[in-house]
Amino acid sequence: MGLTDPHTLRVLEFEKILNLASRYAITSPGREAVKRIVPLGDRQEINRRVEFVSEFRRLREEGREHGLEHFEDMEPLFTKAAPEGAVLDPLELRSLLPLFYSTINIRNFSDIKEYPHLSGLGQSLSNQGDLLDEIERSIDREGYITDEASLELHRIRRHKRSVQGRIKRHLEGILRRKDLAPHLQDFFITERNGRFVIPLKRDSKGRVPGIIHDISNTGETIFVEPYEVQSLGNELESLRAEEKVEELRILRLLTAEVRKKLPEIRRDYELLTEADTFQAVASFSDELAMEPPLIHEGMRLRIVGGKHPLLYVTLKNQGREDQYVPLDIEIGGDYRVMVITGSNAGGKTVALKTTGVIVLMALSGMHIPAKSTTEIPLLGRVLADIGDEQSIEANLSTFSAHIIRLGEIMRQSDRETLVLIDELGTGTDPEEGGALSAAILKHLYKKGALTLVTTHLGLLKGFAHSEEGMTNAAMEMERVDGDGRYSYRPTYRLRTGVPGRSHAFEIARNLGLPDEIIREAEEISGGAERKLESLIGELEQKRLEFSSKLLMQNEKLKDIDKLRSDLERERKELRSKRKEIIDKARKEATEFLRVKKREAEEIIRRLKKAGSAEEARPVKTDLEKLSKAIPKVEEPPPQRPVPIEEIKKGMAVSVPHLGIRGVVEDLNLKTGRCRLFVDGRELEIDAHLL
Repeated sequence: MGLTDPHTLRVLEFEKILNLASRYAITSPGREAVKRIVPLGDRQEINRRVEFVSEFRRLREEGREHGLEHFEDMEPLFTKAAPEGAVLDPLELRSLLPLFYSTINIRNFSDIKEYPHLSGLGQSLSNQGDLLDEIERSIDREGYITDEASLELHRIRRHKRSVQGRIKRHLEGILRRKDLAPHLQDFFITERNGRFVIPLKRDSKGRVPGIIHDISNTGETIFVEPYEVQSLGNELESLRAEEKVEELRILRLLTAEVRKKLPEIRRDYELLTEADTFQAVASFSDELAMEPPLIHEGMRLRIVGGKHPLLYVTLKNQGREDQYVPLDIEIGGDYRVMVITGSNAGGKTVALKTTGVIVLMALSGMHIPAKSTTEIPLLGRVLADIGDEQSIEANLSTFSAHIIRLGEIMRQSDRETLVLIDELGTGTDPEEGGALSAAILKHLYKKGALTLVTTHLGLLKGFAHSEEGMTNAAMEMERVDGDGRYSYRPTYRLRTGVPGRSHAFEIARNLGLPDEIIREAEEISGGAERKLESLIGELEQKRLEFSSKLLMQNEKLKDIDKLRSDLERERKELRSKRKEIIDKARKEATEFLRVKKREAEEIIRRLKKAGSAEEARPVKTDLEKLSKAIPKVEEPPPQRPVPIEEIKKGMAVSVPHLGIRGVVEDLNLKTGRCRLFVDGRELEIDAHLL
């Protein structure tokens, strides 16, 4: 997207949708990356993202693991490791392992052709297996550098444990001395300031010659290191210093190895973070049964079965997702401006936001909550004015705030723009607001922008009806009768080509406003506005009647199509059977004639050999028998059309060109059409075909 308009993203609550998707991220940087998703203007990049998301979605559906592991934001770690001589602490080094494991797991997709994008990602990642093994061998889960980190460290620690053992054994011998029992505060060895000590009562100071390293909080206990273990304590302290030096050397070496491979590691980190965003979006897609969008270069916007993710998730969490009424909307073909009208709470704003959100998601490379037949144009920008966001600090009224925003929209709009305006013309005098709104719509149409607006202004209904390239649409309301009253309730279905009614008087009456006030309001209303509302009501009623009749006709057409299909099938079966019968008869006739021909030839041979009439008499008898054995073929009487005046109800007739027979049920002499019953079904046909 050439320009990402922050105001549009805010009023369409795009951030909330991204927050929902971010919950499915595995990694911390992936979660933040999902929240930063924005629409794009590059069709190739959009398609790449969509295809990547589709591969992760397919993995999820097939129950296969993607192999991404959780890792935190590593940019601070990379910054710390970059300078020469820098040293990462053990847990920082250990935090690289999930990243390395993720690269290994994704690299396993390198040769799997059915996942081309994951395969390409796997081939792009580096192999840090050796560094992983070295870190894992050198540092345990708690961040402790293990004895296996180096031979020198192993030697130092083994020596250190030996010295510690000698010190403890010596101190245990002192604790077992009976003469010291009254002077000991407790019978254990402890450590103070890195030196092994025994606890003595304060009054027994001097009973064990040594150095006092600490005194208890109460002052009753002193912690003494006997002189006889002091040299061993010094040796232990020296070994501890050697241990720290060796540990630092190991950390410095490991950090240097990380620094050496930092460009590869950082690139892997960025690639896997992006992959996690695709994984999160795919999981979000799967949760809401979304579809990959079809992005095209034209300017036709067609949404089929669209759902607003936030509203759908809310209903889904309540177990009421089956109550959601999807949105069907199309713009950009015969008209580029659509004016949506109807009652409050009828779903106009939701329709506007749903359209905007689905377009933003598609242009961001996400799957969309709509059917696969949805078509999204490659737009340059989406500009919206939805809700009341006037600035108190700037002392702007509702109308002023909208006018300022509309000015921005008109300046930025072009043929690659989708404009969404909620309650156009609100906040001022209806007549002047209506005229101004009509001019704005005309301007946006001339600039070529796809424009969807909602309004309550009657003037805009007529304007959209009469202007080229514009159309009306309405959020459908259905009448509900009961208890002597009636009310209207929204169906949340968008109907294109007809303006909507506000139903203000009906709603007010059913909410209990006194009838005399309603009547007075209707009288005051009067005029063209009231006539327009009445006309809209009549049009809507006729539309509903037409829809009902159309539904009935469609059902009849389905029955006719089924009958035609059945008749065609039966005709094919009859043709097949007739062919079988004819083929069989032809074979039998051929064989019969072959036999009779042989008999005739034998008779002729005998006649030639007969010398007298007496000898020829038996041959003549055989010839007469042969003649009688061959049946005579009579031509069937030709079929003749039944004169229309002879057709009667109950008459059995045939339709030769269809190969069917039926019984006459009715005849219309004016139209020349005849209704037949054929195999229990009704069929209407021209009488001259009988």
